[in-house]
Amino acid sequence: MSNIKSNWDGLTGLFSIVFGLAYGGYAYSLPQPMFGNPLEAIFLPLTVSAIAIFIGVLLIITGGMAPSIIAVKALLNESPKRKSDRRKVAITAIICVFYAMFFEHAGYVVSTSVFMFAMLTVTCGLVFWKKSLLISLIFAVSIFITFNEMLSVNLPPFPFFN
Repeated sequence: MSNIKSNWDGLTGLFSIVFGLAYGGYAYSLPQPMFGNPLEAIFLPLTVSAIAIFIGVLLIITGGMAPSIIAVKALLNESPKRKSDRRKVAITAIICVFYAMFFEHAGYVVSTSVFMFAMLTVTCGLVFWKKSLLISLIFAVSIFITFNEMLSVNLPPFPFFN
């Protein structure tokens, strides 16, 4: 086991299979068109799903799971600085998911302000919260005015003005 090089192929393959199954399930549940071939609208998403599953199986077969387990163990025994960096990347990914989920419901200005404030807090720390709040509000409002008023590109409005 000591001569096995660590890599993430097995876990990446597992993730690809889970993603392909979930994406395919959602694609299959798309509404059918009123006329024409009922599978025409879901052909491309189902193809992407099948390719993701196929690549995932190939990654698991070629890479194996043992090197991925070694990679996870090496990840757990990292230096505190690298763990802190990885934690910031994970927090950033979570913040991005929440931003995508609330973008349309909370409106552009509110969701983007919260997103930018959270990102600035992750990168700069909570010490500069006043600057972060000011920058996020000015940026979100100025982009909203630029696109909505000057360029006539509609962004999701404020939730309380609907």
